[in-house]
Amino acid sequence: MKRPPGVIVSAILLLLIALLELLAALGMGLAGAVLSSRGLHTAPQGLPGQTIQPWVPAVEYAMAGFSVALAAWGIATMVGLFQMRRWARYSILVIGGGMAVIGLFSMLGMLVMLFVPMPLPQTGDPSQEAAARMAVHMAFGVITLLYGMVFGLGVFWLVYFNLKKVREAFAGAAGAQAESPRPFLIAVIAVLCLIGAPICVAAAFLPFPATLLGFTLHGAAKTALYLAVAAVDCAAGVGLWRLREWGRRLELAFLGLGIVNCLVYLVRPSLATRANGEIYRTMGITQPTLPPHFLAVVYSGTFGLSTLLMAAMIAVLYYYRGRFKGPDETQLPGPAAAV
Repeated sequence: MKRPPGVIVSAILLLLIALLELLAALGMGLAGAVLSSRGLHTAPQGLPGQTIQPWVPAVEYAMAGFSVALAAWGIATMVGLFQMRRWARYSILVIGGGMAVIGLFSMLGMLVMLFVPMPLPQTGDPSQEAAARMAVHMAFGVITLLYGMVFGLGVFWLVYFNLKKVREAFAGAAGAQAESPRPFLIAVIAVLCLIGAPICVAAAFLPFPATLLGFTLHGAAKTALYLAVAAVDCAAGVGLWRLREWGRRLELAFLGLGIVNCLVYLVRPSLATRANGEIYRTMGITQPTLPPHFLAVVYSGTFGLSTLLMAAMIAVLYYYRGRFKGPDETQLPGPAAAV
């Protein structure tokens, strides 16, 4: 199967954008943790009279989750482009359209800001006013350029993936790959596993404890747990990508443990509160006091959605069980082998 060069370049760009989304999600998650650590009624340094409202950290966490979802969408589309799937062409057209619209309006907004006099702090040095205004204009100019690049890339994808030769390439590949051995959803799970492995390795050496089944682990135990999870993620990802039965069973067992872990905290939310308290104590900061109903919503949403997501992944692995090969098989028989 010959892939057009533009498809390969677009897939690589999608991967880079997804990695940036994951980095942004990490930053927003850390920002939420920092805001929570200050307490709900503590004025940030240098801003007397200002308070941190209870919903601000929750918004940061929600934005981080949204960035993770966008990254997952980009990674899934990237895999589909490499496999020349017809749905991936439609997916990147949707992504390109969204980028074009957001990039255009954001770029226009920044251009307007370039020509609007910006008020400077009254405490600033009057002799530095010209330099300060120049710095502000340069910052807006750089942001305008970045939004222009987003707009340009979105327009490029809208035009390129609507070209006749590109449409024909995807249509021909779809006919030739009607019986592709690796289902798309299996590829997505495999990629997510391989992404999770380095994240767990990084978490093993961060100064935060780990929680599992109501227990909080510190020091060597925490490091060993994260490294073990990273090893399982890596092995399961490779096994799923190669359609090995042992990889499917390993991921099923891992997802089962994850569901049990979430159910423990759903049934006993006090364990999650206690675990958060230990994390705050380890970080040397005071745990903020939040309303019980707010915590109930956060815990139910977090662990409930996580449980549903892992249950959906288990269903996918069960549905495509016939696509996996045992140690002495080329392909397992049965109706589940069909798409």
